[in-house]
Amino acid sequence: MKTRLWVLIATLVLACASAVQGAGPDTQWLGVLWTKGGVSVGDANVSSGMTVVPGDVITTAQGASAWLRFRSPASTFLKANTQVTMLGSDSAPSFLLRHGTVVVDENVVGPFQVSVAGGYVMVEGDPKTGAECELASLGNDATVSVKRGLAEIHGAGAPMILHPGQSARIQSDQEGGQPVAGKVNRVIPQGVIQRQGQVQELPLQLNQVVNWNDLVRTLQEGRAQIMLVDGSTLNVGARSEIRVLKHDPQAQQTSIELTLGKVEANVQKITAPGGKFQLRTKSAVIGTIDTAFVAETDGQGTKVCGVSGTTLVGSSDPNITATVTLKKGECTFVPFGGAPTTPVMDPSLMASLLNQTAITAAGGGLLAGNGLWILIGAAAVAGAVTGIVLATSGTPSPTRP
Repeated sequence: MKTRLWVLIATLVLACASAVQGAGPDTQWLGVLWTKGGVSVGDANVSSGMTVVPGDVITTAQGASAWLRFRSPASTFLKANTQVTMLGSDSAPSFLLRHGTVVVDENVVGPFQVSVAGGYVMVEGDPKTGAECELASLGNDATVSVKRGLAEIHGAGAPMILHPGQSARIQSDQEGGQPVAGKVNRVIPQGVIQRQGQVQELPLQLNQVVNWNDLVRTLQEGRAQIMLVDGSTLNVGARSEIRVLKHDPQAQQTSIELTLGKVEANVQKITAPGGKFQLRTKSAVIGTIDTAFVAETDGQGTKVCGVSGTTLVGSSDPNITATVTLKKGECTFVPFGGAPTTPVMDPSLMASLLNQTAITAAGGGLLAGNGLWILIGAAAVAGAVTGIVLATSGTPSPTRP
């Protein structure tokens, strides 16, 4: 009876939040949080009924717990001493498990994805009972235990399927690793990702983790949309190279490098003191706090067009201090070693660049419909899974609020 009451209240809150907040990029929300004991979002202690948005860091203290009810038919139970960071997504709930233990409860048949160091896990729900899976992260190792449904682990070797009552321990082949910047949210899979310090390139795939300093390169007609942790998106055109040097969603500081090709950036509004979003090419520095713009760079220089809001454009040469401000439809050109040209209205150029970076639908991936994917570990580590240890496990159901 108590569980049904909590679910009813959560459903009402979800409905009200959806009606009030809308669906714009600045009001994107992911679900409603229910708490027991000391639970914080960022630096503030919170109570039940709070909505969470991309970039929120949820932490449960010793003896505390939380239940997160997503907008889709899925929920997650956070045990004590657990920390997660909510990620933006236009198709499914997403979060980064920094440490601790969570139990994912999926009430629909559609699969959800759990990305881990060196691989990922797909969980498929049973048509009658759905899916229930416990995931734990400690250091560079992660464990996966299945009570309902199936879990398919993808690592360096052949995929491994876990059935109800089975569990696996996944060990990374290296320590440390780069922080997570985001994921591949949409893709025409003709491209590669090269991890920092790794010689071998990985094929570009849907839901693939993108870490700090990863180089994403599209080939032939390939395109990709990278969704950053805070919900900002980078639409990468064909035959382009881009690197996320830094993305700190708490400090709201992002630095991107476009070495070749085209990209459209849609930036979540920045409100933190000292926050900034900056994209650099060999000739230009492009900055914004609340806008969308599109840029192209080649052997001659960089073209930049404002798509919404205002965009500040300057030269990458520190001796050239002249800058220009672009509004919607205005474009400028920054040559190597030169200042940006005076902005001119050029809606045809803006439309052409937008068309060359647009990705209308996700393709080539495993995740379909409403689902859930989770990033495991303090940082998603580049490298292969070196150990998957199977065992039987009778994981109990969590006690929800």
